[in-house]
Amino acid sequence: MATPATRTKALSLYRKLLRAAMRMPTPNRQNFVIRKTRTEFKASMRLTDPEAINEAIRLADTNLDTVLVQAEHLTKLMKDPNYQADI
Repeated sequence: MATPATRTKALSLYRKLLRAAMRMPTPNRQNFVIRKTRTEFKASMRLTDPEAINEAIRLADTNLDTVLVQAEHLTKLMKDPNYQADI
């Protein structure tokens, strides 16, 4: 069973991931991150094992870092005048 502190951490990560999705440079990428976040959190809502809950939180934290790094990199890449997107 999740403790109140664990629940607070999970909800905080959920909100941060949704906010981070909005930093993605294109609507398709934003929607992907939002859908993926919702799917993963819904799947993790039924976890009862404390170790499994902690592992899910660690994974969400890693995903948050990944989304933020990708958003920064892709935004810089797309602003580069030499960038040629395959259309």
